[in-house]
Amino acid sequence: MAVIGHLVRIKAALFPKLVLDRTPLDKRIEALLREREALLREIEHLRYPQKPAGTYTFQGYDIPIDLIMMTGGGTETFDVISAVHMHNLRRWIGLDSNHTLVEIGCGIGRDAIPLTEILTDGKYVGIDIIGRSIEWCKLHISPRHPNFQFYHFDVKDQIHNPPGVTATADIRLPVDDQSVDRIVLFSVFTHMLRGDIEHYLREFRRVLRPNGLVYATTFLFDDEVLASARATNLTPHDLRFEHLVEPGCRINDLTHPLSAVAFTTEAWDGMVERSGLKYAQRVLRGSWSGLFPEPNDGQDSLVLAPNC
Repeated sequence: MAVIGHLVRIKAALFPKLVLDRTPLDKRIEALLREREALLREIEHLRYPQKPAGTYTFQGYDIPIDLIMMTGGGTETFDVISAVHMHNLRRWIGLDSNHTLVEIGCGIGRDAIPLTEILTDGKYVGIDIIGRSIEWCKLHISPRHPNFQFYHFDVKDQIHNPPGVTATADIRLPVDDQSVDRIVLFSVFTHMLRGDIEHYLREFRRVLRPNGLVYATTFLFDDEVLASARATNLTPHDLRFEHLVEPGCRINDLTHPLSAVAFTTEAWDGMVERSGLKYAQRVLRGSWSGLFPEPNDGQDSLVLAPNC
């Protein structure tokens, strides 16, 4: 036993136990973890910018500002855009108190809210791909006005609804055949390519009454319009439409192809005819290109009817 003890003492002397001071290493690890958390927060902010706080009061409704921002424009233009929409609808397609009206892209109710004072004996159906907007409308508009109904279409959209699972081609409007008097779309077809637009147009032909009308905005281009738009650059979106997708169709941004889509008048002529519709009014030109001295709206507008 004495020999064994002696050997142990010799081993300890030759190979002393290594004592590692981890303090500097622990501090470095902690600093790296803090840097990682900061980078993750920055990535999250870039992917999902901070939502504006608070609400905006519009005709007796307190609307979340973050949902207003998703509708297009902000609080500073919300009232003006709504008023222009109502003016153009009354002027170009007419609105009666007993009409059944479908709005595609109803958003947070910028048009639905003033329409509650018009469609007092009729029916309103609002459709949007932003689920939170539809839930807000169901909770705040429908209880006051039971004739106003709202539906969420969970359509995949690169900008407004990336996790969507429904294809536009699978959509069926939640109304009966030949039951609708008016269909309204503000800045919806400006984010679609030909196939999806034609699907909606065929649905419009199905649900419209024989004397029904569609009011839809779009971007129409030809060489003169493009030259003016690029020279004046009147919108905050730098609408140049430099990228040709197919004959008669151009997009503005290759990274986000559906952020803005434009068509020639000839392309629209084909879509309208193939869908069983017709023009009920001359094409109404918008201000976006800076070409037309007396524009009707910001975008170009089409008024369509069933081709009975």
